[in-house]
Order: sequence, then C-alpha cells, then structure tokens
Amino acid sequence: DILKKFGYSDVRSANTPMDKENPWGKNGPGKDVELLYRSMIGSLMYLAASRPDIMFAVCTCARHQVTPKECYMHAVKRIFRYLKGHLILGLWYP
Repeated sequence: DILKKFGYSDVRSANTPMDKENPWGKNGPGKDVELLYRSMIGSLMYLAASRPDIMFAVCTCARHQVTPKECYMHAVKRIFRYLKGHLILGLWYP
C-alpha cells in the first residue's frame, strides 16, 4: 500500500489533492529532498494511471523533480493526505 510505504496511513485526510491558495507551501530555498521526493512522485505517477482525480496535481509536482525542495514536498504530502480520504476512487475495467 502506497500510504504505508511513505508513512501516511495515520494522517488526517484532505478534501482536494492540491491547495488552491498556496500549493507550494512556504516559499524559500528549503533543503534538498531529492531521493524521497522522486520516490514519492514515481509511486504517484504509477497510481495516477487509474486515478484521474490526482493526475493534474501529480504532473504539476513532477515538474520540480530536477531540483526538488522542501517547499514542493508540501504539495506532494497533500496528495497523499487526499488519497487517505479517498481510497475507493479510481477507474475500474471489467
């Protein structure tokens, strides 16, 4: 389970996959979070193939994989919080 893999099985859920006011959290240089950020985005890209509700948010976050910073991690964490509250959504192929 993707939520357990990254430690988000016990977090509060979010109603939307992306914050409309300030999607990137606090602006600033922040620290590098390359390995974790890229790992989380990779898992979300795999999941987005059957979850069109998170596709835009995941692709927007994927743009920052070249130089990921902690401020961009805020948006990725929100996607995981959204997934926590919307586990049963997705495409189903009979």
